[in-house]
Parts: sequence; C-alpha cells; structure tokens
Amino acid sequence: MSAIEQVGALQAQQWSSPPVGLWSRLDGFTADDLWAVLGSGDVVTGILMRRTLHLVSAAEHPVWARVAAETGVGGWLLRSVETPERADEMLQATIGYAGQARTGDELTAFAEAWVADHPDALPAKAVAAQQEYKWRPFRAQPAFVKVPANGSWSAKTPAAYHAGPPTPKGLTSEKAWDTAVTRHLGAFGPAGADDIAWWLGATAGPVKAALDRLDLVTLGEPGARRVLYDLPGAPRPADDTEAPPRFLPAFDNAVLAYAANRRARILPDAYKERVYLKRNLRWLPTLLVDGLVAGVWSTDTKRGVATLTVTAFEKPTRAAAAAIEAEGTALVTFTEPTAKDHVVRITTS
Repeated sequence: MSAIEQVGALQAQQWSSPPVGLWSRLDGFTADDLWAVLGSGDVVTGILMRRTLHLVSAAEHPVWARVAAETGVGGWLLRSVETPERADEMLQATIGYAGQARTGDELTAFAEAWVADHPDALPAKAVAAQQEYKWRPFRAQPAFVKVPANGSWSAKTPAAYHAGPPTPKGLTSEKAWDTAVTRHLGAFGPAGADDIAWWLGATAGPVKAALDRLDLVTLGEPGARRVLYDLPGAPRPADDTEAPPRFLPAFDNAVLAYAANRRARILPDAYKERVYLKRNLRWLPTLLVDGLVAGVWSTDTKRGVATLTVTAFEKPTRAAAAAIEAEGTALVTFTEPTAKDHVVRITTS
C-alpha cells in the first residue's frame, strides 16, 4: 500500500501491469500481496486521472477522486447542457445503490429506473446520449471503484462497481491538490508544473497554486529557463549513479509521468514511436538500461515453456546483456510461475 502511494497512483488500465510494476519496485513482491490488499480494501482501483484506471490506497482515494472530478473526469452530461442540480442527486442515489458490488448492467438498470421515476430531473438530450452508450459515461465516475463481481481478486480484470471510500469532512480542494502534487514530486521529481498538470489531466492553474502553497525546492533545468520543483531533502542521484536493467509494464507511471514533450529524460525521442503505438493509443512494456528506455518486451508460453522476448533498440554490451538476461529470467518466472521452463531471448531491432 505504501509503495502505491509513493508512486502517486499506479496505472492499471491494463490489468496485467500493476503486478509487474510493483514487482519491479519491491523486493520479494508476489501477486498475492496485491490481491490481498485489494481484498482487504486497503487498496482500491477506479477511473481517476485522465479518465484511466489507477490503483490507489483507500485512504487517499478521496484525494485522487476529488482532483479527478475537478479536472472533468466523470463529467457525464453533454457539454452543451447546463448541469442541473438533480444530477448530483442521481449520482448520490447511485452511490448508495453501489454500497455492494453491482455489475455494469445493474447500474444501467438503476439509472434508467431513476430517470423514469424523476422524468423532469435531467435534460432529455442528456438522457438520450447516456442511453446511446448504455450509461457507460455515467458509470465512469471517480466516485466508484471497480471490484470483481464474485469478490475474489485475481489476474482477471475487475468488472463490477462499488461505491468508493467516503470523503473525509476535512478534505478541501486545496488539500487534495496539495497532496496530489506532493505525491507526484515524491515519485517523479524534479518536475515542472507542466509535467504535474499532464499527469493529473489538469490545467496549469490549480497545479501552480499548489506549488505556490507548498514548501518546495526549485531547480533550473540545464540550458533552459524552465523551473523544476522537488521536495526538500528528496534524493537526487548523481548522473553517474549505476542504474541496473529494469523491466516496466505497459502504461507504466515512470514513462507517463511527464508532459509529452518532456519525456526524453527516460524515453529518448528516437524511440518514442517504437514504444507508443499511436494507432491504438497503446504504450508497450519497456526495458530500461542505465535508466533510459532501451527496448520493449513481451512474454509467450508454449508447451509449458515461458519465453520472455526482449527487443533491444541497440545491441547491448556483453555485460548489459548478461544483466538483462538475469533480470528477465526473474521477471518471466514471476509472470509465469507454473511454466516448466523459463527462457529469455534478446534480439536487436
């Protein structure tokens, strides 16, 4: 749970990613560790920043839900329609209904029934738009978390809905933004206001206001007038600090934590189109060498043999290849524990 808080919410739109992301960051981690904290409710998952699925601690879910809502996530009425007061009444009623796990069809049926019982509560064209998409935009609320319908957490993507943790009375908008900005800097600082805003799916205004309120250190970006922010006392390793090979999952935080034009610190510009598949908006699993993206990877199991295929963008040195193979063997053993054998293939493309 602490590790998830320290990475500022863990990307989870591909459900196989969180276990790998945590394995890459924690010694001795097992997938059962994650299923256990999800099962206990200490960690929850829901649609938050940038309308994507994230894992967060239950204690901090109200923070992320507040920030997400203020950036427009969950804005389910048509933009051309002024939000009626009774829209919140409908949402609160649905949250009450979702006090136990509900399927998407059940939430849709509840919404339809509520609208039928309150025919003048919402604009007709807003209702028609929701019905066209079977109320999926309405269900994509930060107020909900995703849960497995049978209550059993596993590698299967959770598809049911549950009301999220209640919002503490003392959680103001400013406190929520301050916490979110602090979490981002703790995980990815030094970072610019634009990096934080991108990660949160926000405009610059509330981010800059939080930066002004917080006690931070500022640094100049080499060769630029841009200001970078960081937490006082945060570690800032020297450029020559050794960084062993690491495997990151699809859509990993470390790659997506910065503004689109600021990712060269981890993703060299020359490799971006090999990592991000624009045609289907997909970020591939990546290999880091010396702290920079140096390749992509995938796994496949045939006849009991699990193979991790690493596609390096440049031919690695002999020492780097040995380190990649060792880390890769550990990874494929983690992802495919029941395979009778585990193999690592390193190719260059």
